[in-house]
Amino acid sequence: MMLRSELVQALMETVNDESRLTLRADYLAIWHKLFATLSPLIGHDQVQILFMRSLDAGRHEIPWLPIVYPQGVCDSPLILFESVSMRQTESQVQAATRSLLSTYIDLLFALIGTTLTVQFVCNCAQNAPKTN
Repeated sequence: MMLRSELVQALMETVNDESRLTLRADYLAIWHKLFATLSPLIGHDQVQILFMRSLDAGRHEIPWLPIVYPQGVCDSPLILFESVSMRQTESQVQAATRSLLSTYIDLLFALIGTTLTVQFVCNCAQNAPKTN
């Protein structure tokens, strides 16, 4: 069974480091692909809630992460993350994405189990085109 670190690495490898023009956007695209893959399984709201929890958990390590309020008070957590990411360096966005993915995958393990998490995350990583 794949470990969390292997799943994170598989998703991070979908980004082409040679394409420096869109690197930040490519890291953000990982989240869009992951959300699209997981929404049919666990639902759009649950996908958003897991991301909110990941942001909350990561804020002690990454202080620029947005504070997300309950639904209806602000935009979706991903939109807020994208907004603040545009003001960060590419290396900061990369580090944040890696950290958030680790937490997100741990939450998925707890919610849907290891087998389904591995299946869906691997599917997401394999179907994500590398950008050039």
